[in-house]
Amino acid sequence: MDKLLPNVKSTVLNNGVTVITSAIDSAQSVSFGIFVGNGGRYERMRELGVSHFIEHMLFKGTPSRSSVEISRAIEGRGGYLNAFTGPDDTCYYARMPYECMKLAVEVFCDMYRNSLFDPEELDRERQVILEEIKMYDDQPSSVVQENFEKALFVDHPLGMPLSGDEKTLGKMTSETLKDYMKSHYVPANTVLVFSGRLDHDACVAEAEKWMGDMPKRRPPVFRPVDGRVKQNPLVVERREVAQVQMVLGSRIFGRHDDRRYALRLLNAILGENMSSRLFQSVRERRGLCYSIQTSPLHLEETGIFTVSMGTDSNRAVTALKLVAKELRRIAAKPVSASELKRAKDFASGIYRMGFEAPLSQALYLGEGYLSYGRIMNPEQYLDHIMKVTAEDIMRVADEILEPTRMTLSLVVPKSQPESDDCWLQALQE
Repeated sequence: MDKLLPNVKSTVLNNGVTVITSAIDSAQSVSFGIFVGNGGRYERMRELGVSHFIEHMLFKGTPSRSSVEISRAIEGRGGYLNAFTGPDDTCYYARMPYECMKLAVEVFCDMYRNSLFDPEELDRERQVILEEIKMYDDQPSSVVQENFEKALFVDHPLGMPLSGDEKTLGKMTSETLKDYMKSHYVPANTVLVFSGRLDHDACVAEAEKWMGDMPKRRPPVFRPVDGRVKQNPLVVERREVAQVQMVLGSRIFGRHDDRRYALRLLNAILGENMSSRLFQSVRERRGLCYSIQTSPLHLEETGIFTVSMGTDSNRAVTALKLVAKELRRIAAKPVSASELKRAKDFASGIYRMGFEAPLSQALYLGEGYLSYGRIMNPEQYLDHIMKVTAEDIMRVADEILEPTRMTLSLVVPKSQPESDDCWLQALQE
């Protein structure tokens, strides 16, 4: 494709399963992933958490392998296996010595096709997930983010926790998971990705062997975000905490919008690293926080841009006012030529270095294909980044950082004196 991904090939099996390979002749490993175009946003309100539950249960045994035999098959060869569930997709992946590629495919396709969803295992794993939920509930930085998403997408799956809750999880049975998987894990939204020392034809042969007989089914659809999905401007939760945790952000455009390139540089300038404006202003010059960062997330038709930080309760209003000032400044005046160049150098450098490892390539190729329906050309992406102007960044900032469009989520000490109106007023000053 180009110098960053010079040996990428793809094949679509007759049933719709896609196979993508990236050959790296010098690698000692192969990274393999099964990517599925299903995540939390595909769930109905009564089945919240089912995608994440399935992710856990696929590691719990098949007719030919117990859960411990699954992990030993990979780890026993020095490999690594894991999975994650997002709003849009789910991924199961492994990293193995290159000569063990066929074993990795066999084990993961066995999990994908033949997981037992044993009721006893399911009940045990339900408790594991409930412990996971409690763990995050003990972390104010996680609570403030979860509350933010609930307020940003009121009564919509994107505003709900990916793990579900005690009520929804308690109603799930083995049949619930099997039925959901049957309708949401289909060839048309399944991508097998290989990266490392490999042969494309051999990878396709393995994919055909284990996945080629899957019957075709219509891929699932999700409920889109539109103007009918309510957004609340403020949510405040009081807890026994020492700091104020805050997330400030807005809904943004989806992944197909060309403004995403300007936003990529806006993020670098505003809060992605130690030399960014917010880090320098809020932490380095005034010592108001330990960490502060911005982050964009692009989904199909919508997205999220956030500013996150934790700060001393006595100085939280001051810190919030300073953040608001920096947001207004970047929306009102074009960044300088030198700052724009630094942002482009940073964005292109971190992007290019991300292709060095086979696993990073596999994740890029799998998530990119599910997102765009094609293999994304890195050189084209970099070309778009280099064409962004200071005016492009200012226009995007003016749109997404408008205070009336933003939601503020706070976790504050129980004794925090400020009223809700005080927090909202701080954004306007």
